[in-house]
Amino acid sequence: MLDLGLIEIAARIVSGTLIGFCIGLTGVGGGVLVIPTLTLLFKLPPSTAVGTASLYAFLTKVAATVHHCRLKNIAARTAAWFLVGAVPATITIAALITRTLARLEGDSSAIQTFQGNLRLFIACLILLSCVMLIVNMIRGLRRTDEERGPSGLAAAIAVRPALHKQLAIGLGALVGGLIGATSVGGGVIMVPLLIFVFGLSSSQTVGTSILIAAVLTPVTSAIYLIGGEIDLGTAISMAAGSMVGVPFGSRLSVRLPENTLKAVVVGVVVVAALLMLAGNGST
Repeated sequence: MLDLGLIEIAARIVSGTLIGFCIGLTGVGGGVLVIPTLTLLFKLPPSTAVGTASLYAFLTKVAATVHHCRLKNIAARTAAWFLVGAVPATITIAALITRTLARLEGDSSAIQTFQGNLRLFIACLILLSCVMLIVNMIRGLRRTDEERGPSGLAAAIAVRPALHKQLAIGLGALVGGLIGATSVGGGVIMVPLLIFVFGLSSSQTVGTSILIAAVLTPVTSAIYLIGGEIDLGTAISMAAGSMVGVPFGSRLSVRLPENTLKAVVVGVVVVAALLMLAGNGST
């Protein structure tokens, strides 16, 4: 997995830099950008792309997690109950995928069918994520500063600790399962849930989602690594590139219109997801 040539390493570093730049520039989650890059550009099987993207996400989130912990941007109670549901779901789904591939070893037709179905599911989830991003952008444009407090749903949940706990565990299991299967969902799916269901502020939403993803991604990575479904060289090279790209994108983001940039990135991701679907149909 580490036997990459210089040109291959350079291509991965450049890709990681560009993805990191987009993340820093727009805040659009890495999973929806990384998975299409791995499957379309570097031709990794979908299962290997999921494992590789999970390791990449962990490597790029460690520093951000420490930073947000220092700033006290973590909603500890919500994060804890979210992880109670998410960790078992992540382990279960990731283990199920790797064990299924191990059981199918030697049956190329069955493996191709399984990988095709996984690719289809990932592409559909990416498209759903883009829809959620677009909805959030539109809501952000329509809401005034006075309207940016917690939603009525979040306010009702806040005064019912038992309901808060149950929803956090249940939604955590949903997000954990999606991350275990696809490596997508840590940002674009979790963030709206934290805002509209649990009423977290923008800073708490970012910090809490990063912490949860930083716990789930190494778990997912370990399972896919044991199953032989991680390209270590690609993950490390792309993560190194992202560490350069994110700061540049973050600095430029304050000078350019946020929603315009997000719209461009969402458009690119939609095209990538459609290409994944087209590629799935041709296999």
